[in-house]
Amino acid sequence: MRIIVNDANILIDLISLKIIDLFLSLDYEFHTNDFIVNEISDKEQKVKLQQLVSEKKILVYQSKPEDMAAIFSLQTGNLSFEDCSIWYYCQRVGGLLLTGDARLRKEIEKVKSFEVRGILYVFDLLIEHEVISKEFAIKKLKELYQINKRLPVNEIEKRINRWLKSP
Repeated sequence: MRIIVNDANILIDLISLKIIDLFLSLDYEFHTNDFIVNEISDKEQKVKLQQLVSEKKILVYQSKPEDMAAIFSLQTGNLSFEDCSIWYYCQRVGGLLLTGDARLRKEIEKVKSFEVRGILYVFDLLIEHEVISKEFAIKKLKELYQINKRLPVNEIEKRINRWLKSP
């Protein structure tokens, strides 16, 4: 089964949109690590995440002291420790990384160590697997843009136009 490793910003967006359960219904194994879980500070989001972890819908890797050297070796001036921790973990398990962090994505793409995608890919998967309708996806994507202005507007518009045109 393919592993999807989730960064904090993806989890936050999916919980905020109330579509995380739909995402976790896909036939993948969902992972993150303890440093990413600790980045989530909103009480409601933290409660939801803990529920999903306790239900084993998201597996959380507990970092070990021996992981620290490898995590620190990935650090550049642009990346946080948490960014590097999820990079390290994704390399370790051979998963696909979902992140909304452009700096992290660019650093990983430089070394081409594994596949990195963002929140728009989640919408693509949900539609492809017929978990949500295109209309629902458009509604949620517009809602997401209202709470996350860092999203790529051009890519959002392309998807919405494509979804409106296709049956």
